[in-house]
Amino acid sequence: MKKACVWLLFLMTLLMPASGMGEDAAQDVAMWINGEAVYQSQINAVVASVVQNVEQLGLDTSGEEMLSAITEVARQQVIEDRLLSQDMTAQGMYEFTQEDESAVASAVQETMDAMLADYTAYYASLDQETETTAEQQAQAAMEAAGYTEDFFDSYYRNVLTSERYEAWLVRDDDDISDEMVETAYQQRTAEGESLYAQDVAAFETALAAGQEIWYRPSGYRAILQIMLPAEGETDEEKLESVRETTQEIYARLEAGETFESLLSEYGEDAAFDDPAFLETGYQVHPDSVLWEEAFVQSAFSQELAEPGDVSQPCVLGDNVCILYYLKDVEGGAAKLTDDLREALRADLYAQLIDDRLEERLNELEAEAEIVYPQSE
Repeated sequence: MKKACVWLLFLMTLLMPASGMGEDAAQDVAMWINGEAVYQSQINAVVASVVQNVEQLGLDTSGEEMLSAITEVARQQVIEDRLLSQDMTAQGMYEFTQEDESAVASAVQETMDAMLADYTAYYASLDQETETTAEQQAQAAMEAAGYTEDFFDSYYRNVLTSERYEAWLVRDDDDISDEMVETAYQQRTAEGESLYAQDVAAFETALAAGQEIWYRPSGYRAILQIMLPAEGETDEEKLESVRETTQEIYARLEAGETFESLLSEYGEDAAFDDPAFLETGYQVHPDSVLWEEAFVQSAFSQELAEPGDVSQPCVLGDNVCILYYLKDVEGGAAKLTDDLREALRADLYAQLIDDRLEERLNELEAEAEIVYPQSE
């Protein structure tokens, strides 16, 4: 079962039928959408969620204007989700076969079992004196957090219906062709070149922010390092504190041992605990802004003139490091590999679904009957 659409699952718990709300439920009605009540408490829950997210970004939400804007966003989100829920019902997306029911039940059980195992392992790892077992504590914690069978049953039903609705939104001529993929690739790489070819700082800022990068400036090199914790106040004292170790390392390199093998034996840099990092190393440019200036200068010192060169010990902060010039990192546009091609095709398909969803929402809103309670 695929991952559900964010747009559908965002409010899945808020838009469930509001049963058992008591005699005062009518007083809480914020609007009726096509005859179906939407309660102010549901809108308020979305407002609270948006406020929390905005405040995590460091923004002040206490102002009346900001709160009014957030409330309007929440209200519109509730309207759109209710219209989609109604449309999905009308299109038969919630009509489950026995096979569907079995798939949902299986997914629920697998998730519950896996989560219970993780929670149990956590409580078992604690040094505590208690009359309850780790599994009992895990079950109680899951229930308190709302991770129940009913919750996951609702979740996976929404996953399945969202997949169906996506398929229903797609038209017969909606095909992501190879030409579309190639065009998108050319557009992205051209944009990346215009942004980053002459601006290493902008490139590294985007990289650190997790943005998609389709073009890399030239001039990068991959650097490995053996980092040795040092003692002393001055650079000379730090170098002296590890001199015996560095001499041993250079002797073994001279004898033909590889830098990578010695790095795993001597190095204290946790980044190299991942074997894949040995293939990429630290990507450093003369104009890098991600790394300390001392590290950049050492990575481009005269000692490291070409790939395979090893530096003399250098003091970087509280450590003494021996750097290794692994290779040059090719600049320019990202290579359109098969994996990248398929990722780009999936991205284009996701955009297509977004477009079709927006079109459908426009249709539904134009046809919707939204009635607000009259103020007394």
